Amino acid sequence: MNKSLHKSWKAILIGLVVISLALTACGDSQKTYTIGIVNVVSVLDNTVQGFITGMTDLGYIEGENVTYIHKEIIAMDDLDSVLQDMVKADVDLLMTTSTTAAKAIQEATAGTEIPVVFGTLADPVGAGFVESLKQPGGNMTGLVIGAQDDRRLGWLLDIDPAIEQVYVPYNPDDPAPVAGLTTLKEAAPKLGVELITPEIRTPDEVIAAIENIPAEADAIYLLADSLVSARASDFLEAALELQLPISDPSMDNIEKGLLTSYGPVQVNSGKQVARLADQILKGIKPSDLPVETAESYLGINLKTAEAIGLQIPEDILRQADIVVR
Repeated sequence: MNKSLHKSWKAILIGLVVISLALTACGDSQKTYTIGIVNVVSVLDNTVQGFITGMTDLGYIEGENVTYIHKEIIAMDDLDSVLQDMVKADVDLLMTTSTTAAKAIQEATAGTEIPVVFGTLADPVGAGFVESLKQPGGNMTGLVIGAQDDRRLGWLLDIDPAIEQVYVPYNPDDPAPVAGLTTLKEAAPKLGVELITPEIRTPDEVIAAIENIPAEADAIYLLADSLVSARASDFLEAALELQLPISDPSMDNIEKGLLTSYGPVQVNSGKQVARLADQILKGIKPSDLPVETAESYLGINLKTAEAIGLQIPEDILRQADIVVR
C-alpha cells in the first residue's frame, strides 16, 4: 500500500473514531430521567417548587431531559397505589416532603434500588429511614430540620415573656412530632413553661383540638406534623380569636399570617434537596450521601402581633431574618 493511500485510510479511521465518540457523548447528554414527587401536604408545595427550580438550575429541563410524575398533591387514600405505579414504572428517583409519605415510600421501595431524597424531616434516624445522618446506609437521604424546637420555643418566649403554658397538639403515631415534642419536654422546664399536649390521630380530632383550646393556654405551638400542618390556617384563626401568639415550623406560613417561626424556608430546602438528587443521578449512592441540615431562619409577622395586641421587643426584631409588616 502506498503512503498516500495509507494516510487516507488512517484519516478515515480517525474520523470514524471521532464521530463514534461524539455520538456517545451526545447520547449521554440526551439521557432522560423520570422523577416521582410524593407530596401529601399542601403546605409543603413550596418545597416541591424549590426542588423543581433547583433541578432546572442544575440542567434538568422538564420536557427535555426530565419528566416529573405527580407534581400535584397526592391524597393519602391514593398514596399506596400511586407508589406501586411509580415502582412499576422504575422511576429514576423519588422525592418526598414529609415523614408520613417517606414511610410509605420506604415500604414501597423495599427490595428495589430506587433512590429516594426527602426534605425536610424532623428525625429521619428515629423514623428508621437512615442508619445515621453521616452514613444513611440505605436508599434514602435528604434534609433534616435539626433539633431546633427548643430554639423555636425560646424565640416564642423572647417575643412574649408573659407565656407560662403552651398548647402543643400532636399525633403520637407520627415520628416527626414525637421527636419535636421530646425536645420541647426537655427544654420547657429550663425555660419555665408548662406544655399542654393533647393527642390527635384523625382529622376530626384536629378539629376538636382547634375548637377546644383550653382557657389556661397562653400560646399555641405547632410541631412538624402532617395532620396539624394541614389545618394551620384554622389554628391561626383560633389564635387570632383568642388573642394568642402562635408559632409554626414552616417559615412560609409567616407570610400567611402566623405570628412567628424558626425553621427552614421551603424553597431553599427544595433547592438543597435538588443538589442531592443531582449527585444521585450522576452515580453517587444515597447510602454514601450524608443527610444535610436545612438552614433555619427567624420570622415574625408584625401584622399578626398587632392584631393580638402584642408588642415585639426591638432587639428581637433586629435579629429576625424575615419580618412581615
